[in-house]
Amino acid sequence: MFDFLDRMYFNIRFKTESFLNGLKEDESGVSAFVATILLILVVVILCAIFWENISKWFNDTWKAITGEADKIKR
Repeated sequence: MFDFLDRMYFNIRFKTESFLNGLKEDESGVSAFVATILLILVVVILCAIFWENISKWFNDTWKAITGEADKIKR
């Protein structure tokens, strides 16, 4: 009985360690992750640089939308 439990424990431990080592050594998704982070960083920097123009455009668009909504009221 204990031999069975010992074998089962060591089998699970070996499979878990080999799975975790495989994850640590796998670099297939690293380049996509880095590219995503860089893309987000570029978008944030561009928004910071052009914030005045972007906020003016959003405000003008919102005023146009709400102005049109006032005309629809009954």
